Amino acid sequence: MERFNALGRGMQIMLVAGVLLLIDSFLRWQEVEVDLGPLGEASGGVSAWDDIGGILMGVATIALVAWIAARLAGVDVPLPVSSAVIAAGLAAIILVLAVVKNLEDDYSTIWAWIGMALAIAIAVGAWLVVQGAGGVDALKTEVTGMTSSGAAVATAP
Repeated sequence: MERFNALGRGMQIMLVAGVLLLIDSFLRWQEVEVDLGPLGEASGGVSAWDDIGGILMGVATIALVAWIAARLAGVDVPLPVSSAVIAAGLAAIILVLAVVKNLEDDYSTIWAWIGMALAIAIAVGAWLVVQGAGGVDALKTEVTGMTSSGAAVATAP
């Protein structure tokens, strides 16, 4: 519990919402009910994993949860970017994919809307992480530094 408390509020929100979104993604995000007359009713549905957008959202959510769980376990994974950039990037990917999935799918259930709310919670957690790291300006400076140093390496003879 000490390590969870040491994560910071933004990471805590991202971890809890990420685990819940991962669980939610296996529930029926779309469902259709058909009246079969005297035979009764029939229904069928699919989870969030039914198309490429849902699969990518699920994989990004797994990556987010695994990354935060590694931090929680004290595993130091050397990455060329800060935690704020990773948090913001993964949260943006998850949020965009969840919104697009809900907009393009028909017959959405309550689980799809809960999934979108959890994706929003992940984005809020990432925003808190970014604010703790110095805000959006610090993020822009880091990303700009990465692209300019990458361009210098690419153009060197």
